Amino acid sequence: MALRTVSGNGDAATGGQSNAGLRPGQQILSAAEAVERMAARRQGKRGCYAMFSSYLGGVVTDPTVMTVPLDDHMVHRGHGVFDTCSLVNGRLYRLGIHIDRLLASAAGARLQIPWSRDELIQMVADTAAASGARNAIVRYWLTAGPGGFSFMPAECEEPCFYCVVLDPMSFGDGGFDPMRDGFREATVRETPQKPPLLAQIKSNNYLLNVLTHLEAADGGGMFGIIVDDDGFIAEACVLNVCSVSHDGVFVTPPFEGILHGTTMRRLLDLARGPLSDEGLLRGVEQRPLRADEARAGAEVIMSGGDTHVFPVVEWDGAPIGNGAVGPVAKRLHDLITAETEAGDGSPDDFIEVDYAL
Repeated sequence: MALRTVSGNGDAATGGQSNAGLRPGQQILSAAEAVERMAARRQGKRGCYAMFSSYLGGVVTDPTVMTVPLDDHMVHRGHGVFDTCSLVNGRLYRLGIHIDRLLASAAGARLQIPWSRDELIQMVADTAAASGARNAIVRYWLTAGPGGFSFMPAECEEPCFYCVVLDPMSFGDGGFDPMRDGFREATVRETPQKPPLLAQIKSNNYLLNVLTHLEAADGGGMFGIIVDDDGFIAEACVLNVCSVSHDGVFVTPPFEGILHGTTMRRLLDLARGPLSDEGLLRGVEQRPLRADEARAGAEVIMSGGDTHVFPVVEWDGAPIGNGAVGPVAKRLHDLITAETEAGDGSPDDFIEVDYAL
């Protein structure tokens, strides 16, 4: 049998055969050349305003050097957790509850964290200040850290904390407005649900989330609505799901086995408070929700990312309610928007960023 050999310059050959058509040898780059090429590739890229790395011990604002070590176990083993909050009008919205969930995820992942809750909050706030952005998404990770490529965290030199300030995400084509147009969604059945442990820990392993989106996109959706074998709704790929019946009952599935969504928890508070007081709702329930019950209701709403209230106007080609954005979705969106813009609430809910730093 002919053996394939590789020469010192990276050219590959098979005994007695021509190299024609084979991949050319790879050029070895110096560190300066690598940075120069990366800068050229990243030039004009929008999205990332600033990144803090505990490994570097500082903040960078050039996307060229917004990097994570390849041997960080978050990268090659998925041993890391993350969370996200919103920066609205220069205030970090509900950062406290997100840091609490981050720490709970870290405990579930058995990550050894040297920073206190207050120290993590301060690092996020300092990164936001360095970015100069007043409206953005802020995402942060706790990881086992770099140190090698085995599966054993014991080889990691130190745990790491990374924080990135980036542009808010947009969905749909240009001009798409979720609160005007609503989302058209598709049922997801073939992609398996996460096991309960990974569903409740916001780990860096989001492969099933991505596959959920891809299955939904195959059916004309965006986030997808996961329905289990018994016909009950679980969640969307990165969002919680709720339904409003024609007689005004707000229903969302229990958090067991799905993400303990901070936005849905806030919507539940608003549903039990202002929306019930105003007569828009007559009941609020957190219980198993069948897909056929939700389909037959007046509204289906997805939520996440603190400020995302996403009405579903069509599901698997059939309209939800009258096929338009409903009054409960509109009122929840208005209340969340007013709350974030006003900045009224507890210190954990609204942290002013000191841009003079």
